[in-house]
Amino acid sequence: RADTGLSLNLVYNPVGAFLPPKQDAIEAQFKKELRTRHGVEFNRLYTITNMPISRFLEFLVESGNYDQYMTRLANAFNPAAATGVMCRSTLSVGWDGRLYDCDFNQMLDLPVDHGSPSHIRDFDLTQLHHRRIVTRNHCYGCTAGSGSSCGGTVT
Repeated sequence: RADTGLSLNLVYNPVGAFLPPKQDAIEAQFKKELRTRHGVEFNRLYTITNMPISRFLEFLVESGNYDQYMTRLANAFNPAAATGVMCRSTLSVGWDGRLYDCDFNQMLDLPVDHGSPSHIRDFDLTQLHHRRIVTRNHCYGCTAGSGSSCGGTVT
């Protein structure tokens, strides 16, 4: 509630092999429903695309949805979203000091590459700023539709 001085932000990702709906639209819907049904007020709702890695990848493969979902992500590629993805301005640092373009690459053990410093002890902002980002098929998850990041959509 506004009078508490506290913030409550929610995160929504679809159940299944679907892209999330428009963030603003679903935020308005959630605000109305949670307020009406439960008296719950929140500040923001962030939509996040399900990344085809780890347990969700296992689900996609086991359910026979992998090819369809990857096609959906690739067909929804949005160049405007690609300019706002987190890997263009953020690094993840592993427990051992290795650098990753994003936390998904960290989960997949894909460190920064292509001649850029790959360890925190060799940190060089100029080189890292001009690095070529390590990409794989999971990157379509961040560039599909309105894009996806820890802060929700990127476009």
